[in-house]
Amino acid sequence: MRRASAYPTCENRSCARALQRKVKARMQEFKNDKWSTLMEEITPSHQAYWKLAKALKSDGYLPTPALRKPDNTFAVDDREKAECLADSIEQQCSNNTIHDATHSHRIEEEVRTKIALEPQDDLAPVSVDEIQKHIKALKTKKAPGLDGISNKAIKCFSLPLMALLVAIFNACFKNCYFPPIWKEAVVIGLPKPGKPRDLPASYRPISLLSGLGKLFEKTIKTRLSEHLIGKGLIINEQFGFRPNHSCPQQVHRLVEHISEGFKKKRKTVAVFFDVAKAFDRVWHAGLIHKLYTLELPDRLVLIIHNYLNNRNFTFRHENTYSTKRILKAGVPQGSTLSPLLYSAYVNDIPRPSNGVQLALFADDTALYLRGNNYRDTTPRLQRAIDELTRWLRLWRIKVNPEKSAAIRFNYSKHKKKFSVPHNTPTLYIDNASIPWHHNYKYLGVTLDKHLHFRDHVARVMSAATYEPPPAHHFLRRPRNVLSDPPDALTSEVEKLAEAKACN
Repeated sequence: MRRASAYPTCENRSCARALQRKVKARMQEFKNDKWSTLMEEITPSHQAYWKLAKALKSDGYLPTPALRKPDNTFAVDDREKAECLADSIEQQCSNNTIHDATHSHRIEEEVRTKIALEPQDDLAPVSVDEIQKHIKALKTKKAPGLDGISNKAIKCFSLPLMALLVAIFNACFKNCYFPPIWKEAVVIGLPKPGKPRDLPASYRPISLLSGLGKLFEKTIKTRLSEHLIGKGLIINEQFGFRPNHSCPQQVHRLVEHISEGFKKKRKTVAVFFDVAKAFDRVWHAGLIHKLYTLELPDRLVLIIHNYLNNRNFTFRHENTYSTKRILKAGVPQGSTLSPLLYSAYVNDIPRPSNGVQLALFADDTALYLRGNNYRDTTPRLQRAIDELTRWLRLWRIKVNPEKSAAIRFNYSKHKKKFSVPHNTPTLYIDNASIPWHHNYKYLGVTLDKHLHFRDHVARVMSAATYEPPPAHHFLRRPRNVLSDPPDALTSEVEKLAEAKACN
């Protein structure tokens, strides 16, 4: 090979190509032998067993069909599909139009005035030890962003390179600056299960961000967390993204409240709100205003403002890229800062004082109240909902009433036919009725009105059922696990499958 590179004669090039073919054939043979050995020896205790079973069960790659545009025309080629999906995400990451115009104008003016002032405080400088700790925690299998620098490459940084990175980060802190190249994202779309594949909204956007940018975000998050979490500024009702708080704990808090009511022969009414595009439609000026209200250091607020301002993305479909789009609202998807910023944004949510309880886990919001009868409970709960509605409107947060749910919890050994009696008053949010339900899936647990949990068990069992694939499926290569079986074997398997289909 070296001779062919140094002396590129016809004979040397021919020998080099022959050697390349032999190496490829030997590598293919080795991979096929490895596949055969794995199939013979694999057991449920093997490290790759469940990963392999999942891959075998998957349908493999399905091409994206023609996408329906808002004007009912179709995007057919890759360029049109990329632009169509980019349009959908751009619209999704925009401010809600329903808001109080006077309040919005006042907040935006206040923010413009504050960010024009020079910062009066300093942040703790970044150290090499801090960067080493963050680099050690990086996952090597994460895809790189536009700069092409992978986490695997970052893990190989030498001490002089790390020292240079520390100097860059400290300069960014001093100048309240977030480099524009780290604010560019490549977005790919994954189809949502059970959704029509011809609609752009049926694809979940996944942002590929710069590895160096995410490293800088972690240093910002450390300082933001020290202020918000360390000083106990996040309200107790928020169980999302806080140390020693979790989904099961929030669900247990609600279930325990309802169960205690059952023991005292009291009934509980709970309302679960579906917040539309919660993370994608965070109003930037409102968020900065709330960070100032929480008395964050000026320099940290200015860095976060620069971090959110003028972010852009391009959508990648196959190997085709859309034009650049500006993100006008929302916290960045895939960013380590986003959950904490959202918690700060909703931290001043009204906390009812008339006995109504509030439960939060990020954007999952619930109000519930226990009482002796529904004639007393429902009006008090409605007043709390009205207060919440006014707050939502002020801060440009939209709730889907049709996807929200109200449940009337009461003790009964047997499942009642109706979710509520026919004369039960309806609850409203923003003049839209909230439907009464028999059950609702809250933070992964299906709660039914009698807390029998039969619906939850049935749902989990149905999700756990496994239908084995046909016999010839196991002779195919599992996608993204190992290399292909020999071509001759593949063709014979396909012939057998076709013959079986014909019979």
